[in-house]
Amino acid sequence: MSFIYNAVIPRILVLFLAFSTITGIWKAPEVPNIVQPEAVETLEITADYVIVTAGNATAAEHNAAVILQKYLKDINGNMLDIVLDSDSYNKEIVVGITSREGSLYSVDRTALSNEGVFIKTVDDTIIITGGSQRGTLYAIYTFLEDYLGCRWFAKDVTYTPTADKILIPKTIDFLFIPQLEYRATNWVSTRDADWSVAHKLNALTFSPLDDESLGGGVGYIGFAHSLQGSLIKLSDYEAFPETKALGAISGVRTTEHPCLSEEKTYEIVLDNVFRLLEQYPKMQIISVTQPDNSDYCVCDACKAVYAEEGSPSGLMVRFTNRIADAVLERYPERDISVDTFAYTYTRQAPAITVPRDNVVIRLCSAECCFAHALNDDSCRRNVEFMKDLSEWKKICNRIYVWDYTTNFVHYNGPFNNWATMQKNLQVFTSNNVIGVFEEGNAQASECNGEFGDLRAYILAKVLWDPNTDVDKHLVEFCNAYYGDAGDYMVKYIKQITKRTGKDLLRQPTHFRFYEKMDNKGVMQLGLNDVTYIDNLWADAKSTTTLSEDQLFRVRLSEISWRYWKAHNNKREFSAFQFEESAKLLYADMKELGITRIQAGGPEYKLSDNPDFKQPPGEWKVIND
Repeated sequence: MSFIYNAVIPRILVLFLAFSTITGIWKAPEVPNIVQPEAVETLEITADYVIVTAGNATAAEHNAAVILQKYLKDINGNMLDIVLDSDSYNKEIVVGITSREGSLYSVDRTALSNEGVFIKTVDDTIIITGGSQRGTLYAIYTFLEDYLGCRWFAKDVTYTPTADKILIPKTIDFLFIPQLEYRATNWVSTRDADWSVAHKLNALTFSPLDDESLGGGVGYIGFAHSLQGSLIKLSDYEAFPETKALGAISGVRTTEHPCLSEEKTYEIVLDNVFRLLEQYPKMQIISVTQPDNSDYCVCDACKAVYAEEGSPSGLMVRFTNRIADAVLERYPERDISVDTFAYTYTRQAPAITVPRDNVVIRLCSAECCFAHALNDDSCRRNVEFMKDLSEWKKICNRIYVWDYTTNFVHYNGPFNNWATMQKNLQVFTSNNVIGVFEEGNAQASECNGEFGDLRAYILAKVLWDPNTDVDKHLVEFCNAYYGDAGDYMVKYIKQITKRTGKDLLRQPTHFRFYEKMDNKGVMQLGLNDVTYIDNLWADAKSTTTLSEDQLFRVRLSEISWRYWKAHNNKREFSAFQFEESAKLLYADMKELGITRIQAGGPEYKLSDNPDFKQPPGEWKVIND
């Protein structure tokens, strides 16, 4: 199926063509003719337009104008001048905050905040502006994508249409304000700053967005588990042994956790918080988050607070509130927030203590099932999570979520949350969540054997707009990334999605982010399903029109299917053929650049001498 965006077309036609492509009604010709719907009056961006900016435009606004100039030239060859708003012109594209605002049009700047997008036409004038920090950049990319058909699928897969005429709807009045103030994922695509800005991701932690021309971002200090290293160190425990936790698991004083009831712990942590805030003056959030283990303190003082609050989170929030109060007192002008986890043993909200206004509670979905939407009442784990979310939103106005989008034990296996990614984002935004981090395979450069680039693309779309048309994005991406094999990729994803979350008898099945590949929750397929999917991959690889890069991507993504078959002894991986097929899979993994099996250090890389009697999840250096 050909990629549908081969022309510059108005947004209304874009939506029609996307729907038609999904349903199979329409397929773009190789050399398209631009045909405008008769009912849509259009405006042509001609060579006599200029791009207008203010003399005091920010670096981000100026960059937005330059980006627009570049893409308009790429589309039809016209290089529009960038001029200042001190003069007036017959045909203007107004970018950012200029003198035109208030007379030619008006916009609620308070509502736009930092990131809102505003696009409007007034007669022949086109206004593209947005929130003060990043909004104008986001507005330019929205204009290029929604009205001109540009796409940024992956770092090395982009699309810019070409046309003799650039036509947009004559009447545009578009306002969009994102629901999430923090939007992040750590799939490797985000390490490209231009890709991140084009997709309105704003996390400095993963994207190099600190350049002012890119609008900056939301910067964390510490980010995770900061009470295990950056805020309290081994040397602190040695100097002040009273700060060690009496471990809930170990039963002895341990450096695995600090004792949060001990005053010296507070003093050490606060000193380090101040030190880090001085070291990173541009960062807005500092993480005061628990270590990644459950050996927390159960000394008498700590247990008394747990009992009073009904949860260990009560002590964690009390501790964080004290830090937040001190930060606000020292840095009243910097608008700094202090972040802490609601994670594993602290996931349940406290009964008494309320987080300060400058405290962010980051709720983690570590125990959840990803086969079902979080608000699916048939899934016990998710019902429990929703209960905790409901309690937190009663007491906290700044809830972030740490969510999961890969299998950390089987990076190269299928992680079938395709049906729940968008639903869960909608659950978050309808429950007072204002920031989401979608943790993925941060090591995908070593093991992108599934659909890493596609996941990053879809996640970015739903983080910006939880109600976006995911099916449209899926089809567009697959057609661009896999060429004429894209249709087979879409069919594969839809088929395995049907077979996830329930077994062949339609009873609920579940999976988490470290599930075994032979667990029924990952997916349960009958013989006909396996045959159908095998044929999809065979047809995809035999598509004669694929470029070398497209065929490489098809083969790379197929690894996840073969990996699953190997763990479930399906088809060529039956007992009688297993070793021979395993060797072929291993050879292909090596050829395609897969060097890692699961998350972690070098011990979890792909072995040079695996046991081919074992499934691929065991082909780790640690097993040599």
